[in-house]
Amino acid sequence: MPRKIKVYSLALRDIENGVAWYQLQQKGLGKRFEKQVHTTFRKIQKFPFAASLAYENVRYKIIERFPYIILYEIDDVYIYILRIFNTHQEPLY
Repeated sequence: MPRKIKVYSLALRDIENGVAWYQLQQKGLGKRFEKQVHTTFRKIQKFPFAASLAYENVRYKIIERFPYIILYEIDDVYIYILRIFNTHQEPLY
C-alpha cells in the first residue's frame, strides 16, 4: 500500500504563493504550476526513496518545467511534504 501524503501548512502556503505569482505572469500558468506540483506528489508517492537526500532524513524532488523543489520526509505510513522552494530565491536562514 502506498504511503499517504501529508502536506504541511508552510508547504501549502508555498504552493499558493507560487500559483499566485505564476498567474500574474501569464493567465493559466498558475494552474499549470499547481498541476505539476500534484504530478510530482504522485511521483514521490510511487517512488518515495528515488529522490536524493538533502539532509539526514529529508529528500528533495525537482518539479519538472518549474524552478522549484519539494522537500519531504518519509516514515512507515506517511510522506510529509515540508516545503516547496523556488530554487532562484534567497534561502530563509
